[in-house]
Amino acid sequence: MNKSQIQKIYKKFHTPKNIIKHMEKVAELCGILADEFEKKGIKIDKDILISSALLHDALRVCDIRNYKPFDLKKNATKKDLQTWENLRQKYKKIGHEKATAEILKEMGEKKIAKLILKHDFYMIDKLKTWEEKILYYADKRVDHDKIVSLKKRFKEGKKRNNGPGDDFGFIEKIENKIIILEKEMAEVLGHRI
Repeated sequence: MNKSQIQKIYKKFHTPKNIIKHMEKVAELCGILADEFEKKGIKIDKDILISSALLHDALRVCDIRNYKPFDLKKNATKKDLQTWENLRQKYKKIGHEKATAEILKEMGEKKIAKLILKHDFYMIDKLKTWEEKILYYADKRVDHDKIVSLKKRFKEGKKRNNGPGDDFGFIEKIENKIIILEKEMAEVLGHRI
């Protein structure tokens, strides 16, 4: 997808600016990693990867756990708030990954949709391609719009996304698998990432 098409999606779904900044930073990290893999002779579909990174959280507002519209009013229009509430009503049960993928499939963007599905925190065991692994990993390294360590990202993620009733033992198992993924990628690249 080109930048204009991506911008239209942001506009249509009133994607918040802070989420766009996060996706842009994830895309930047994906591009860096893709270039590193290609230097090692591993072919990466960089166009699909970058487009997926720029769209992976486009509908993130639909399942934000601590959604507080009154906190957003100072930076949002009435149309923004109404669009976000509609998205939450329509997609909250399936989550932003599936919602975004569904919309992209309808647009004929099946490869991007498939890749976006795989960035879900719980999909770690389903990652097969380098594109899937890179997008998944890059998303886990970007806190808001800053590249941070996995340790810091896990800590911040728990504050924002988890609460009473969550299985923290299971979450820690996934975090350990992400650390293993980081080591796998570093081994292939021949340096720490």
